[in-house]
Amino acid sequence: MSTDHDLEDDFADGFARALQGAAELAPEVLGHRLTAGAQQYGRRWRRRRRTAVAGGLAVLVLAGAGGFMAVGRGPSRTAGPVGTVSQKPVPMSEQEVVSLVTALLPPGKVSVITAGGTGQGAVAGSGTGGTLMFDDGAGASIFEYRAERTDLTPAAGAVCMDGFTMPQDSCDRTELPGGAVMVIDKLRSQNTPGGLEWRATWAAPDGRRVSVIEYNGQPAGADRPNPPLSSQQLTAFVTAASWERVFAALAPVKNAPAPATPTPVAGPSAAELLTKLVRMLPAGATSSTPKGSDQADLTVTLDGRTSMVQVGVDPASDKGKQAEASTETSPSTPLEVREKLADGTLVVTNRFGNGKTATDPVLHWTADVYYPDGRHVSLYEWNGENGYTARPGTPALSPEQLKAIATDPAWRS
Repeated sequence: MSTDHDLEDDFADGFARALQGAAELAPEVLGHRLTAGAQQYGRRWRRRRRTAVAGGLAVLVLAGAGGFMAVGRGPSRTAGPVGTVSQKPVPMSEQEVVSLVTALLPPGKVSVITAGGTGQGAVAGSGTGGTLMFDDGAGASIFEYRAERTDLTPAAGAVCMDGFTMPQDSCDRTELPGGAVMVIDKLRSQNTPGGLEWRATWAAPDGRRVSVIEYNGQPAGADRPNPPLSSQQLTAFVTAASWERVFAALAPVKNAPAPATPTPVAGPSAAELLTKLVRMLPAGATSSTPKGSDQADLTVTLDGRTSMVQVGVDPASDKGKQAEASTETSPSTPLEVREKLADGTLVVTNRFGNGKTATDPVLHWTADVYYPDGRHVSLYEWNGENGYTARPGTPALSPEQLKAIATDPAWRS
């Protein structure tokens, strides 16, 4: 399952694509989807994050990112780079890192867009990366690469993107000897016709990680059917023994903390939530779990209309009570309706458009229930088959049906 670190990495990876998306006036609706996903890991800040992300960060997901990488002509190991820790890290210059990377690429022309060295006094959490233009003769493509020391376990450091949030052709995850994890994620662009984005990530138990992203062209458009490197070539690149030198230069300081295992999230699992949600759907509704999503997402079809629905439940807590209080000052839309029940329960329904306060056209419906003991139930609905094609129209579940499900007493059992 993804972590908060993953969300932050996704935003960083998407910066280059964000520039393109902004120029193309990419819609913002995925901001709501991003925050809804983050609920699974920390919903106590959900209300404030939802509107902030919708207005300012959504474009980072809707646009594309630079890309990277390549096939190793040098030695390669199934378990990935060893990363010998040097007592005295020897910094590498930008040119030295680029030369190392270039040596791992197939024959072709390489142009440097951005590049970095390992710096002085490398410490745990540091890394180096860059963006290249690579042309193997079949069309120039953008590549991004990064080698870093993180505080993530392999399960958290190498993950598939959420196929519910963006188009995904496949994602292969392999556990390697020694505990490392290898992921190859093949995605499609939401803005560039025919655009592809292939990601490869290798993550080791001690926090070392090599990641690359390659495209089948440039931000302006796809120049070739597929990115330059195949899955096998991507694997060879990120597992090349050449990375040992970089990791030696990025050796963690003495007594640096070991990668931490993510703290389990309190409350019911996604599977448990979806089981309850299916039982509460109106008669005649059909549902399915979207491919590639490990969150509490459900595609619901009723009377010929299809919507994606996400549910979240936070257990009773003092912080949950504080979360309810924070909604009093949170940004909202003119369509928000707040209802205080006799037992002190607060029910908030709202509708959003393409942005944090926009309401025309409406694309997104929400129903939140805050109980006096701090328990919080939330339902989000988008009009469309997935999280990246939301569009105006009548949702499968009406606002009244969404509210009825959110206030069902069964969520408290």
